[in-house]
Amino acid sequence: MSRIAGLLSLPHIAAALIVGGCATVDGGAPRGASGEAKADPPSKPAFRAEDIAGKAAGDLDALLGAPDLQRVEGAGEFRRYMLADCALLVILYPDDKGIKRATEIDAGALKSGAEKPDLDLCLARGKRKDS
Repeated sequence: MSRIAGLLSLPHIAAALIVGGCATVDGGAPRGASGEAKADPPSKPAFRAEDIAGKAAGDLDALLGAPDLQRVEGAGEFRRYMLADCALLVILYPDDKGIKRATEIDAGALKSGAEKPDLDLCLARGKRKDS
């Protein structure tokens, strides 16, 4: 019986470990995906969400350059652009005229396991200096 009781409490233990892992130890400045302290957003954003949303694939290429990753599945297309502080994720689907347009945009961390970045801040900081 104690083995069954132990198994039943396993989800509770796992939940406690997960919640405990979310706690922060220091109250320092916010940190980015690479661990360095974040600076304030730029006074003039490099990009805004409205610069990306609804744009056709060619317009995105003109604005952001070639995507770092591009994958077509069925009628949809996934694109990843590596920006200064994040990976910009763009999903395109055909509109009523058949032109693929950005229907969803999001920001992803540059490193696996890092905190998800804010989309607006990601866009504001723009492209990497080496691109």
